[in-house]
Amino acid sequence: MRNSVSLSVRLLSLLFLILAFSQLYAQKINEDSLRNILRESKNDSIKVLVMRKLANYQILHKGEEEAGLKLLDEAETLARKINLPIGICEILMTRGNYHYRKSDWTNAIRYFTEVKDQSFYIIDTTVRNRTKMMSLNNLAGIYSKNGDYTTALEYYFKSRELLEKMKPDYSALCIVYVNIASHYNILEQNEKAAEYLDKCTPLLDSAQSYLRYLYWSEKQSLANKQKNGQLVKAAIDSLESSLSIMELSDYEMKDYSLSLYEMKANYQADYLKNFPEALNQYENKLAVATELENSAEIYNSLLQIGEIHVQENNLNKALPYLQKAYSGAKKDSIMQVVYLSAKSLGKIYYKQKDYNKAYQFSLEASQVNDSIISQKNLAQLNFLEAGYQNEKKEKTIAELKLSNAEKALAVTIRSRQLLIVGISLSSLLLVLGLLYRSSRQKRIIAEKDRILQQDQIKFLERQQQIVSLQSMINGQETERTRIAKDLHDGLGGLFSTIKMHFSTLQHENQELKTNSLFTKSYDMVNTASEEVRRIAHNMMPEVLIKLGLVQASKDLCNSISAGKLLDVSMQSYGMEKRLNASTEIMLFRIIQELLNNIMKHANATEALIQFNREGNRLSVTVEDNGRGFNLQDADNKTHAGLESVQSRVSYLNGKFSIDSQKEIGTTVMMDFLINE
Repeated sequence: MRNSVSLSVRLLSLLFLILAFSQLYAQKINEDSLRNILRESKNDSIKVLVMRKLANYQILHKGEEEAGLKLLDEAETLARKINLPIGICEILMTRGNYHYRKSDWTNAIRYFTEVKDQSFYIIDTTVRNRTKMMSLNNLAGIYSKNGDYTTALEYYFKSRELLEKMKPDYSALCIVYVNIASHYNILEQNEKAAEYLDKCTPLLDSAQSYLRYLYWSEKQSLANKQKNGQLVKAAIDSLESSLSIMELSDYEMKDYSLSLYEMKANYQADYLKNFPEALNQYENKLAVATELENSAEIYNSLLQIGEIHVQENNLNKALPYLQKAYSGAKKDSIMQVVYLSAKSLGKIYYKQKDYNKAYQFSLEASQVNDSIISQKNLAQLNFLEAGYQNEKKEKTIAELKLSNAEKALAVTIRSRQLLIVGISLSSLLLVLGLLYRSSRQKRIIAEKDRILQQDQIKFLERQQQIVSLQSMINGQETERTRIAKDLHDGLGGLFSTIKMHFSTLQHENQELKTNSLFTKSYDMVNTASEEVRRIAHNMMPEVLIKLGLVQASKDLCNSISAGKLLDVSMQSYGMEKRLNASTEIMLFRIIQELLNNIMKHANATEALIQFNREGNRLSVTVEDNGRGFNLQDADNKTHAGLESVQSRVSYLNGKFSIDSQKEIGTTVMMDFLINE
């Protein structure tokens, strides 16, 4: 598709905002009327809700943050004093959205989580479920905005479960279904994305009209990924039809039309190869963007027009558009457009043999891309820090609750003791009887408390082990992905630039073609470039993401077998349907680790990998004909590799066993229950 700022990101962001803030961004309110109600109200529920509404208006509409936050503090104090759970939840929701707008993820996650917990105390079932659903949806939006699409999906599923139990809210259900479809689309799960779009289809007539536009936008995106031109055209036509019946302001109509023009242009260029019509649609988009004074879309449109001219090999026409896009985006710090336009300009000048400018723009494109990657990494680190801080605060809250419970228990015990002493003064016989009964009850209570504490300790230890295991494995995969991307995009791009420099030198100085040192240096750079690409591929194979576990495992076996040291074969049964992405990655890492152990320690000549799936049960077996070993006598390196495999199997809630005999070989068997 076109080299432009992602259209799907723009549409997906709109989906988050619709449900996350639908209750907070209302039409303008009568501020004087609210203040009159406050003056006349007692310290009751009405006063709390009016204070929250006025504070929300001050913060989100008038920009009076200090006054609004102060009023919100007063409202929360009163709500907690009179024990009004719905008021507390609305106040916490307002706080969460305030911090969401500022990208303060630590506090946003904290307040939305508190809303979810506090909703438990709301008596009305419908209000309780809707409040909890809103908090879950907002948490999903935070994780999605920060690129953690798997966690976002988990929250959307919980939100969907609550919605489906409530009185039908077709608009809310549509938004959640389309959000889930969008995330499956991003994760390359096209069948699941289509499934959730189909769930949305019968609800469209009863939902708000703008949802038709979002629905067909997602349909178009899915068809585009499948390279199905007919479906893309049908989706675009439906989009245009939906737009014509939506009740929109003039500004909203123009804003939506930006996306529609871009879709039409991409369809003409990518499927029909009708570049003149594609240019016409991009020019329409440029005109609307100029009218709206939308700088990002103006420079993006200029970039797209320039790239169409490049495809038509009309470099002289392309140059002024790309130069305007480059200079404008650089002035307004729209770095993605700066990177793409500089990259295209470098290629054009290289074709025109203006090597000096080609070098300058290619170098700048490389530097800007490195800067974009660094900013993304910094944003990811900030989000991880926010999650850590939130977890830390939740731990502190849990400790305080435990401390309060212990104090309450101590007070109860003291009260019982005083009661016993008081009763003992009335009668000696009664005292003796009560002492015996009290002593027996204390022993029973103490024994129950001891058993309860032991159960709690075991539960907390199991929870901590699970959290530590998940954090470690998620951290490893995140780091692998980051390093692979840095190697491919950063170091790989640098090697490509060096190769271009060598080519330029060779072109300018023909004598270098016969210079053995120059030729050898060029070959070494080329070899290093291929090695970087190989390492990046091993850390996060592209075939694993696109084609799945079976094909990625076959490629791994073929790669090892090509080295002639170990012949690896693979068999699979019942694996026609793919597993979910996180499970496939984890199983692939297990296979990698076991094969590494075989190559390093087993002295084997042959190895066999088997996948056998029956229903929701998956068995994985890895065998070799090596020297075998005694598990008790295994060295530290072997133990470390097996412990890593054991950790990943535990992460998937699987069973793990090893059968090894000296000079015969080793068999590793794993069983998993697969949750669709």
